[in-house]
Amino acid sequence: MKIDSITLHRAENYGSVLQTLALQVKLEELGHDVHVLDYYPERFTNKGLLRRLRNKSEKLKNPIFLQAAKILIYPSYLRKNYVFSNFIEKYIHLKGSSFQTNEEAAQKLTFDAVAYCTGSDQVWNSHWNEGIEKSLFLDFVPKGKLVFSYASSIGLSELPQNEIEETRKLLQKYEYLSVREDSGVKILRELGRNDVVQCLDPTLLLTKEEWDRYVDKHGKQTDYILTYNLHHDARIDRYAEELSQKYHLPIWNISYNWHDVVRKGHLCWCPSVERFLWLIKNARYVIADSFHATVFSIIFERPFVTITPDIASSRISSLLRMLGIEECNLSAFSDTSVIETPIDYKKVKQALIAEQVKSMEYLKMVTSTKDFTHNK
Repeated sequence: MKIDSITLHRAENYGSVLQTLALQVKLEELGHDVHVLDYYPERFTNKGLLRRLRNKSEKLKNPIFLQAAKILIYPSYLRKNYVFSNFIEKYIHLKGSSFQTNEEAAQKLTFDAVAYCTGSDQVWNSHWNEGIEKSLFLDFVPKGKLVFSYASSIGLSELPQNEIEETRKLLQKYEYLSVREDSGVKILRELGRNDVVQCLDPTLLLTKEEWDRYVDKHGKQTDYILTYNLHHDARIDRYAEELSQKYHLPIWNISYNWHDVVRKGHLCWCPSVERFLWLIKNARYVIADSFHATVFSIIFERPFVTITPDIASSRISSLLRMLGIEECNLSAFSDTSVIETPIDYKKVKQALIAEQVKSMEYLKMVTSTKDFTHNK
């Protein structure tokens, strides 16, 4: 039976492609023929990224500064495109041509799937998406098809007032709804969807052993402190330096930007996705502000702390609460004892298994409904 899913697989970051793969794998394990719709909005292309660069800083309103920034950042855009396109080509089952709008979807896609799924990641986060993206609500799917979501994320504690009614309308076509964060459950219930279910991010449905299949096999074992500082938070660098001085360990920094070579430590410039997994799996300590760096630190049972960003941090807080390790959300930035305190991963694993069962039961229930099986 055919399922087509849509997500942010073209966002060119590690979490986006890994969660896409994970949901594909789990649906296939349930016996389904799964393809990912190649939604590739202009803002994710190198051209779109360069066009949006001027909005990042007031300095970049100056054409000279803007041109210099483009020259500086372009090699990093090329590197990201190479790394993530390779991973997608290797592992993700894309369907048909890429499209940027609802209109293109209607022209290019063949709607021969039985069901359509909005997958995980921040698909319904209007801050991240720069507004409501109707395509991510499967607005282009014809009537009569079974439509559901799996662990879709709003990423905000509340919807902007001017988005409430439009979001409510877009959700009407969903027969089944699941979201990733407890804040998302609250928001959707306020919109009248009392049937919403909270499910794990797809990456957490795979075991450590399952993820080992995708880990780089050529890494050389050594000790290091790993940082993944998406939001350029100086507190992460200071914390890593303090830990480095205390234990005489080198700092390795994962970054998409080659110019981060100026940061203290060794630059891991946009490594392959397989290498990204290796770096987390083998780190002595992980310090990050990333949801998926947090996820894989948990999966590979590493000592870690997470510094939550100011925006869209509910997904990290929700996960740590769910697993009973809220203390890993760092609040005292001079206290290295937090990361040095062993995490009871036996207890975490028990909590995680219980949530995995709930999430898989949701997927089994949705894909075995009368409407679904009738249209096989």
